[in-house]
Amino acid sequence: MRSRLRLFLPLILTLGLGALLWLGLGKDPYRQDEATLGRTLPTWQSENLLDGGIIDTAELKGEPFVLNVWASWCPSCRAEHPLLSELAKTVPLYGLNYRDKGDAARVWLAQVGNPYQAVLADPDGKLALELGVYGTPETYLFAADGTLLSRHTGELTKEVWQRQFAPLLARARALPTPQTEGQP
Repeated sequence: MRSRLRLFLPLILTLGLGALLWLGLGKDPYRQDEATLGRTLPTWQSENLLDGGIIDTAELKGEPFVLNVWASWCPSCRAEHPLLSELAKTVPLYGLNYRDKGDAARVWLAQVGNPYQAVLADPDGKLALELGVYGTPETYLFAADGTLLSRHTGELTKEVWQRQFAPLLARARALPTPQTEGQP
């Protein structure tokens, strides 16, 4: 009896591992992005890479906005950059320069163009840690009050923007902002 069990044990283990793999393949790897929805933008002060001044995350609030996590060493960030330049014409766009050298980031922006209204420097990744950043690039859509509406990990494409971000941005713009609330 034991010898038969020994014969079938590798088969049973292989089938069990195969079943686990099959279940894992059905999972959406970007679903983890939903875990942080509804959280608010952390309060943070950072150097603005564009002008050397200090920027506070509270200054970003007031209307819906996009925060893009990027680095000059990131190939996917380079790939999504033309789309970001296009989106910057329609929505306030801020950058979070993640674990990068300020000089390298400024040179890169000078070469490819700067779509950002401001760029928060995060050379040690502390703000990114508070946001729950997995890596670069990542894109966040915040409501006017700083509530996270949507998040995308990986390269932002037109399809992702249209499917995931554009409808939420339209709804967020339709809501009264803290400045217009109660005004006739």
